[in-house]
Amino acid sequence: HLMQPALLRVDAPLRQSGAASRTLRPVHDELGLGIAPGEREAIEALVRTEMGAAIEMDVPLEVSVGVGGSWHDAGH
Repeated sequence: HLMQPALLRVDAPLRQSGAASRTLRPVHDELGLGIAPGEREAIEALVRTEMGAAIEMDVPLEVSVGVGGSWHDAGH
């Protein structure tokens, strides 16, 4: 399963970074995060890197990111 390793790979460095942003919850194949003002670019880069490497695959894992005030607004 992809989400458990992805959540762990994102949550640990996020907490260690000292950022105010936090993981909220996984929903199916998506991970919700609360992004603090001014942290979007750094957190997006961390999520893309860590989720993309969550499990070893023969093909690259594509990580898409949506942003919005709600799940719907984020494009999911």
